[in-house]
Amino acid sequence: MSGLRLPRILSDGAVLQRRKTIHIWGWDEAGSNISVALTEADKESTQNDDILSSGSCICKENGRFDMYLPARESGGPYKLVVSDDKGEEVVVSDVMIGLVWFCSGQSNMELPVIRVKDKYPELLEIADNNKVRTFKITEDSSFEGPLEELRSGSWTCVSKESITSFSATGYFFADHLQKLTGQTVGFINASLGGSRISSWMSRGMLEGYDELLAEADKYSDAEFRKQVMETNMVNGNTWRSNLYESDLGIKEHWDAWDGNEDADNDKWKPFAIPSFFKGTELDGFIGSVWFRRKFDLPVELAGQKARLFLGTIVDNDVVFVNGQRVGDTPYQYPPRKYDIPEGLTREKDNTIVIRVCVETGFGRFTPDKDYKIFNDKCSVRLDSFDDMTESSCDKHWKFRIGARCDMIPPTDFINWKSTGLYNAMTAPCHNFPIDGVCWYQGESNIEDGYDYNALTIRQVEGYRKAWNEENLPFIGVSLPNFTIDSPVTDDWGKFRLTQARLLELPATGLAITMGLGEDNDLHPVTKKPIGERLALWAAHLKYCYNGEYMGPEITSINRVTDQEGRKAFKISLSHSKGLCVVDAGKGTEITDLYIKTKKDRVLAKVILDTDNGGLLVYVEDDAAYEEASEIMYCVDNTYSGGLISNETGIPMGPFLEVIDGNKKGKQSA
Repeated sequence: MSGLRLPRILSDGAVLQRRKTIHIWGWDEAGSNISVALTEADKESTQNDDILSSGSCICKENGRFDMYLPARESGGPYKLVVSDDKGEEVVVSDVMIGLVWFCSGQSNMELPVIRVKDKYPELLEIADNNKVRTFKITEDSSFEGPLEELRSGSWTCVSKESITSFSATGYFFADHLQKLTGQTVGFINASLGGSRISSWMSRGMLEGYDELLAEADKYSDAEFRKQVMETNMVNGNTWRSNLYESDLGIKEHWDAWDGNEDADNDKWKPFAIPSFFKGTELDGFIGSVWFRRKFDLPVELAGQKARLFLGTIVDNDVVFVNGQRVGDTPYQYPPRKYDIPEGLTREKDNTIVIRVCVETGFGRFTPDKDYKIFNDKCSVRLDSFDDMTESSCDKHWKFRIGARCDMIPPTDFINWKSTGLYNAMTAPCHNFPIDGVCWYQGESNIEDGYDYNALTIRQVEGYRKAWNEENLPFIGVSLPNFTIDSPVTDDWGKFRLTQARLLELPATGLAITMGLGEDNDLHPVTKKPIGERLALWAAHLKYCYNGEYMGPEITSINRVTDQEGRKAFKISLSHSKGLCVVDAGKGTEITDLYIKTKKDRVLAKVILDTDNGGLLVYVEDDAAYEEASEIMYCVDNTYSGGLISNETGIPMGPFLEVIDGNKKGKQSA
């Protein structure tokens, strides 16, 4: 290899980890003498008086060099100058020394700020902030082994132009940590929607998991991967093309409907939006189906630039307003948020037409979402309940089938396979010192048949070994409430209890998110509290933060008799200052705490014992009290009432605890 080169992660805008040896590495001709100097950013020369630290080394036979500079406190901006004895030089500008965190996981870690801009519109006008930076690694996999160098990525500071591409969770984490510590924070974003935990683990971490290793071996064949990619493309394109060509709505231009009665009007049948297709005439339908309706607008909206919200739609859609295409979305998860240009609409008899393609027979317009046209002056609903008192049925949705077809062939997502993402996106970062890991993943592992806790232990221990730090902080995110896409066999409540066992390992944390999810959306937009809770854990584990960083936690459960002579269970808590019940959209009554007996679970009455920072739990049935073996809290896919919290507003984590006064809870989160 010829030519002096540094890895992508050592590039302009880099954040280097404070108080840890600074590792500078790269590639050049074998035998080259490499010099490294760290200077103040405004210094033009690299004379000895200007150098903060420096060193030299010889490039090895394999073309690689590794240089280590002494650890430094936070500061910057600096300039990193790397040169060789042939006169080549690489200058890395705007280098900061601060706090570096590795943020990884699946879609809810990957989800960019652009997807949450309606929740946090202030981010679109954010001021430049060079104290929060990210290094985004593009989706990549390798099955032949760990890559030595990342194949993508660059450092980016916060600005109006860049913020929309930041991981929302990662940004809110870094921003809050920066405010808590006053340090520059850089986070490496290595995440991919749909990925499993084994995607982010090495072969060594998966030793003994023969099926997962066989999967990695299978996809290490480049020719096989090429065939899989070609098959994916051909299958998907052929299915969509055939459906398009056979779609009567395409042939007859249903998108151009002007709102007038037509000869085929009787073929359009009423349909309530939003709703699931299940239980309707479209139950199990696969193919293309068209929906249309007329609507009026007030003068504040008519002809004005506006936005159109249509919740989420399964599986993909194309939307036309007054015959003009205003938006499309190729898959089910993103919220449908389209722009209506100025001059397109009018006050009376506007039309909206939606072509929906259902791929696997589970179509829907997701309930409890916004279906509306609006601007900053007013809003008009487009669901089926806005004008039901009117006699004219042309104000409501109707549907007509464009074409039927067989189920779309499944896609084989190569990059989700075991070891692939680790080798390409994680392993090359092990040379780069960090302060800890934030991990938001699990949705794809809920019912995969593997012991997630065992895999997590291997992952944590493996990452700590790879980064050469025995107690490298590792902070997970407990999955939030969710129900709509869960198969009957999916048990999110049980999975959260498994996630909570992360806390049995030293130097770990777990951000509780119950109440921050959306029961009807796998990708909830409320990401700021999640990032902030991760930052609180990080500040506690690493930066001597003295404030509260988590919700209430069980220390013991005892059978007691209260002051009025009633039998009760006393739950003692830590982190209970300001003990209270918060309303997370479902009231303040505690309805998610149960006593488990041999035969059943019994809903218990809970009283906050604020004087002692604990809970008193009662059941009316004496037999149930005597037979009780365990107490459980928030162990279902979602919650139904108020959430027990403390002064932070962070809720108590889900738990399943044995009733035993001598046992401290190990599964509380």
